[in-house]
Amino acid sequence: MLLQAGGVADASPQDAVLGHLLVEVEEAAAAAPPEATPSPSLSSPPRPHPTQPPAPGSPTTFTSRWLRWLIYSLIWLLGVLVVRPFTFISFVTKPRSRRVPALDNPILTMKASSIAAAIRTRKLRAEDVVAAFVERIKAVNPVVNAVVDQRFADAMQDARDIDAKLDAGDESIADMPLLGVPFTVKESIAVKGLSFRGGQPVRDGEERCAREDAPSVARLRAAGAVPLCVTNTPESCLWWESYNAYTGSTLNPYDTRLTAGGSSGGEGALLGSAASIMGLGSDIAGSCRLPAFFCGVAGHKPTPAVVPWKGHAPECDDPRWPNFFTQAPMARYVSDLPLALKVLAGDKAPQLRLDEKVDLRSVRVYYIESEPSSACSDRVGAEVRAAMARAVQHLRARGLDVQPLQLAGLEDAFGSAAIAMLQLRRVHTVHYDPARPDSMHRAWPELWRFLTCRSRSTLHSVIAGVLFAIATRTPERLVRAADAHRTALGARLEAALGTDAVLLYPSLPEPAHRIGLFWCKLLNSSYLMVFNALGLPVTQVPLGLGQSGRPVGLQVAANKYQDRLSLTIGQELEAAFGGWVPPPSKE
Repeated sequence: MLLQAGGVADASPQDAVLGHLLVEVEEAAAAAPPEATPSPSLSSPPRPHPTQPPAPGSPTTFTSRWLRWLIYSLIWLLGVLVVRPFTFISFVTKPRSRRVPALDNPILTMKASSIAAAIRTRKLRAEDVVAAFVERIKAVNPVVNAVVDQRFADAMQDARDIDAKLDAGDESIADMPLLGVPFTVKESIAVKGLSFRGGQPVRDGEERCAREDAPSVARLRAAGAVPLCVTNTPESCLWWESYNAYTGSTLNPYDTRLTAGGSSGGEGALLGSAASIMGLGSDIAGSCRLPAFFCGVAGHKPTPAVVPWKGHAPECDDPRWPNFFTQAPMARYVSDLPLALKVLAGDKAPQLRLDEKVDLRSVRVYYIESEPSSACSDRVGAEVRAAMARAVQHLRARGLDVQPLQLAGLEDAFGSAAIAMLQLRRVHTVHYDPARPDSMHRAWPELWRFLTCRSRSTLHSVIAGVLFAIATRTPERLVRAADAHRTALGARLEAALGTDAVLLYPSLPEPAHRIGLFWCKLLNSSYLMVFNALGLPVTQVPLGLGQSGRPVGLQVAANKYQDRLSLTIGQELEAAFGGWVPPPSKE
């Protein structure tokens, strides 16, 4: 099909509908220039859809070249003059990477579904399972620094209660899908009685611990799962490395000189070091998928509003919040994600049709090997390209229709996503003022306190507050242009995916890097943010280790409510390439 601004040439009825949709998008953005709306282009048969180049100045290219150059130059200078020297000195002066203890209990490598089945049939006792993971957490946490607060004694009692009911023949718990399965939770999600700050400093008079479970945690408990602890996150979950002023940095179990990612980095570190089998994180800009990528495990950002978003710190009163933010299941194995997602989705689970068996060969596969979603982000490196090539080759060998995808406007996805997310109001960070909920005026005094060494906040939180404050003055014309670009880009991608296709996309240009280095790589987050901006479900799939010994993987995205497709392809790739690989250990 060939879509053109203002009309459709040689179009089917379905194409005409899409063409009219895009015309309406242009008309809604009155201040934005008219947009050429080409369809996705596939560079090889059997589905060649030539793409028209976007018109200069259209929403597809709404950020000017000089602005891109300025942003790239500032980040480059920051990296060369500050970040890279600091991280290099830290890297060479820090002791050699510490290793997590070796695995010594076969329970630790079982899948969550297998654990629940074994407890249900009395092949395992819940108490033994919980004890195994509690001891593993105690062994690895001094190495990776992931745990903020714990309920180990209560978890052991929960496990004993499960065993007692099963011993007594109590049938009321026999059908619980996660019976006796231990799980861990990001500290920004409420677990009754445990720390619930989202990495933020506690103000005078504020409570530090959660009074009740978040709805998502309550659903996991109702399914028989046992919470063990809450794990580290950056302040207000506003960074891609898990550091805050109170619990420090979470380290990567594959090399403790590297970051575990963020903002669900504590979950990634425990899952990667075999100290957890299932985790609950969150995702607004890749916060679940990035730690999963860096730590060699799995994560899934669901279709928006399917999983409850309440019970999270920071919370947000903006009605647009659920379009970008979601709580998200994480697991060591992709094959455990559908089970967790079904529980978390509750009464909305039927919309996802997770129980329907997917015919693998009926799934069409697109891939984008190296085209970044920001004109200023890094190009994909050799290890990630190699992982993508292996995945493409395997799926073709399995008989799937696999084609490259050229998506017009992708290079500006980061800009439109960032503008949209920074327009969110009433985000309850340390900069939030209940008396003036739509203002971020507290950000400027906090910046001054930081510069004068009087702030209790971290640099990334302070800068995020300043960006939100600046965003309140974003010209309306630019906001409309960004929204038009994002809507049109989403329409093009959704048209390509339909109800039977997935998209393979790099998670990040390279595997885990040194702690602190994200400051000069922050535009690489565009690879993750694009799917939050477009509201599509996406699965992070581990593909073993790269040549450097660091975990590699990729993202598999699908259309809205087609989560089962990305999860199915993820399980196929996990089975083919081994998925999670235990980190190096000390004997």
